[in-house]
Amino acid sequence: MDTLLKTTAAEINNSLIDFIKKSFEGKKIAVHIYEMEEDDTEFLLSNPTTKKRLLESIGNVNSNNNLKEYSIADIENFLNDAGE
Repeated sequence: MDTLLKTTAAEINNSLIDFIKKSFEGKKIAVHIYEMEEDDTEFLLSNPTTKKRLLESIGNVNSNNNLKEYSIADIENFLNDAGE
């Protein structure tokens, strides 16, 4: 069996340890702990203002509303102007 538990350090308690012991009773196990980087979407959704803007943007794309179109030349010009 392969199990991945994602949690925060603050959520590790005796109940979690007991769960692991019971789930793998009599088995040899390896515990690998590493720091997870926060997903960009998860980060954006954690703030109410950015969450609202992101969900509105997704809605706009899905309904083909409020979209802007740029050519490669427009983007290159913008990047060149920003570098000056």
